[in-house]
Amino acid sequence: MFKKILYVSLILFFAATSLYAVETGGVDVPDTMSLEGGKGELVLNGTGIRKKFGFKVYVAGLYLKAKTSDSQQIITADEPMAITMIWKRTGPVDKVTGVFNDGFKYSAGETYDAQKANIDKFLGSVSKAEKTDVWKYIYTPGEGTAIYYNDQLSTTIEGLDFKKALFGVWLLETDVFDGDKELRDGMLGK
Repeated sequence: MFKKILYVSLILFFAATSLYAVETGGVDVPDTMSLEGGKGELVLNGTGIRKKFGFKVYVAGLYLKAKTSDSQQIITADEPMAITMIWKRTGPVDKVTGVFNDGFKYSAGETYDAQKANIDKFLGSVSKAEKTDVWKYIYTPGEGTAIYYNDQLSTTIEGLDFKKALFGVWLLETDVFDGDKELRDGMLGK
């Protein structure tokens, strides 16, 4: 009888823990994110792995109010959403900010010059990229995009246009810029 209870308990334990996180690239990514101030909860839309030269650089998660695979709708939506990055490797800051800046040039497009001060503020907030660091970008309508490094608020950048450019770094799909398709498809739940 004890063995049956233990067996059933173990099954229930593993079933329950699998409901609360998605394992991607050796990282458990929570399946929900609570917004500060009781502003609700976001659900994990999908996860992906950024790879460079075959090495896992970071695991990213996209959190939305409701799941969708429509990248353009996510980019333009004026609703709460977030992206998390869990670093698997340490990266040189200048390389990381350079990659972000290149992504912004495509994702901001014609608004790049108008967003340059916000982009510079964002890039200036990056001080390190070390293995196991967790970066979060949480957009709240009317407040802007809060930038967190290891659960410490670094800065908040106002405006929907900046949020569009930032989320476009991962999610933009155009003929000119396709970004990291495998990473994007994972975040879109494809």
